[in-house]
Amino acid sequence: MAISAGRLTQMISVLNPVLTRNAAGEMTEEWVSCGKIHADIRGRSSRERMQSGAEMAQAEIRIWVR
Repeated sequence: MAISAGRLTQMISVLNPVLTRNAAGEMTEEWVSCGKIHADIRGRSSRERMQSGAEMAQAEIRIWVR
């Protein structure tokens, strides 16, 4: 499916996971921005429910880039 550039109205950051050592010497994962691109972001569905006494929310979002 082709998408026109006119629909790409949102700027998003593309993140890359990087492993680094913290002060205690443990490996931790950090997210580093590797660029920004235009995108079309649309919410598809969402729902809320109770699970183990806690409210849980779920959203499905479609992101188009080219």
